[in-house]
Amino acid sequence: MKVEEALFSILKPSNSEEIDREIERAERDGVFLIPIGDERYPNTLMEINDPPPLLYVKGKVDILKSFSIAIVGSRRATFYGKMVAKQLARELARIDITIISGLAYGIDSAAHSGALNVGNTVAVLGNGIDIVYPSSNKRLFNEIVKNGCLVSEFPFGTRPQKWTFPKRNRIIVGLSRGVVVVEAAKKSGSLITARLALEEGREVFAVPGNIFSSTSEGTNNLIKNGAKCVTSFEDILDEFPYVSFPKGEDSENEKEDLLIRSLKEGPKTVEELQLVLKMQSSKLRERLTILEIEGKISYDASGRYILNG
Repeated sequence: MKVEEALFSILKPSNSEEIDREIERAERDGVFLIPIGDERYPNTLMEINDPPPLLYVKGKVDILKSFSIAIVGSRRATFYGKMVAKQLARELARIDITIISGLAYGIDSAAHSGALNVGNTVAVLGNGIDIVYPSSNKRLFNEIVKNGCLVSEFPFGTRPQKWTFPKRNRIIVGLSRGVVVVEAAKKSGSLITARLALEEGREVFAVPGNIFSSTSEGTNNLIKNGAKCVTSFEDILDEFPYVSFPKGEDSENEKEDLLIRSLKEGPKTVEELQLVLKMQSSKLRERLTILEIEGKISYDASGRYILNG
């Protein structure tokens, strides 16, 4: 499909001048118009039901074809939820996995922020690519343009509306190989995204949360109904054994440096170290055992680890 044909199907213009104006606006604003069938159009997006005929793209177009994971969740996220989303995004982005999300408040923003500066992220918009929504995310919006990619199927000037976000969600699913729901209430747009992911044959993951928190009710129910429980980024990688990911050795070395630095401040229990390092318990204990064998640390009588020498 050619750009003009795709624009005609979207704009349904009364004359060709409207199409010409849209193309001129894209060229002026540095926006790529990518119709379905174009070599730049993501293959995974073509697999879904009702793929968008045209994508408005600004930023690093090539990352749209990279292996991607979506991280979504509540706009009214807790501190815990935002911390988890940011950490998961950072760890996945470090090993060349592109993070997809929707630039909304809360979990989406945390996921984009976690991926920026260490890897790639794509923000799928529920409005025209020329509109920043929410407006408070203008700085994040601009950072993603420089270091990631913005995507929309809506013409310039399209304002965000209730119907545009569910439509946007199918693109989030289409660009990704799996969807991680970090926090979601019982009735949530993120749960609609998870359902779409199942319908499109994508992997669905959920982060467990506080059973007394309304923002965890949806995610805990997803786990009850078969979504894979995620407590570390390795839980996500386990579902893609056919993909060869980088080892992430730099990340492990950084954590070891942080562990040593933390013990320089004084003796600490496993729980205290885990709080500082945000490491999975089994991984932390494995790292501590190695450092003990190497003679770098010791376990004292009070149940705390100390730095030798």
